[in-house]
Amino acid sequence: MKNTILNIIGSSLLAFGVCAFIVPFDIIVGGATGLSIIGHKLLGFNMSTIVLCINIICLPIGYIFGSKKLVLGSILSSLVYPFALAIFEQIPMITNIVDNIFLAVLCGGIVCGTGIGLVMRSGGSTGGVDIPCLLMAKYIKVGVNQVINVVDTLIMIGQIPFSNITYIIYGLIYTYIMTHSISRVLTLGVDKYRIDVISESFETISNALLKQDYGLTLSYVQSGYRKKEVKKIECVVDMKRLRSVQDIIESIDPTAFITIEKVVDVKGRGYTLEKEWL
Repeated sequence: MKNTILNIIGSSLLAFGVCAFIVPFDIIVGGATGLSIIGHKLLGFNMSTIVLCINIICLPIGYIFGSKKLVLGSILSSLVYPFALAIFEQIPMITNIVDNIFLAVLCGGIVCGTGIGLVMRSGGSTGGVDIPCLLMAKYIKVGVNQVINVVDTLIMIGQIPFSNITYIIYGLIYTYIMTHSISRVLTLGVDKYRIDVISESFETISNALLKQDYGLTLSYVQSGYRKKEVKKIECVVDMKRLRSVQDIIESIDPTAFITIEKVVDVKGRGYTLEKEWL
């Protein structure tokens, strides 16, 4: 139920962002939305009709030749997105929310990126040309991202006759903002950091951290210079406790080798499941 709600909200936000900020200012975009803009400009068809047709064609092809799991996760958004587009296309006042192309690019990137991020976070995808891109990548043995980038670029080039150089630049800015927004939504609520510590005082450090209720993982590693076997301490904490862990380690061994990196997601015992000492 949670994923279904996220999918519907995300697809609706994407449709709203396209109708309110992208179409009124002729900002070039990729994907099925970009194809629908080209079809609308050339043939006069509603964007929602074109997107729905693209999805109806791509979904069965993806199911037969590609990943059934991906297609099943795309069905809901593939129907909700064009349906929401059809509704927003009938609201004339929606195109007057902003009167400045810079605000349109900024708001469009944030709203559309948030919408796509919510759909992806629900385990689905917005369907469209992503499915044939995955099939092309599978059969011509290249990276999926490379194929998607090439296809999106071709779609954006196809919109150049209906735009001008200024709007093309704004389209690139929109793509950057949208991509960043997707990333932020996918990592929302995950401000965890992994700390790796290599020190000869690993036992004292691990005991001190355990007393403060930090979860640890110990593994054997070999130092590169001395070829000495020691234990590496791995600890995952949130941002608020990061400084505290560093202080504990440095107070015990100021020469300890410490690396810190932000993690995209954390699941399992002690985080999304009840803590249990193993």
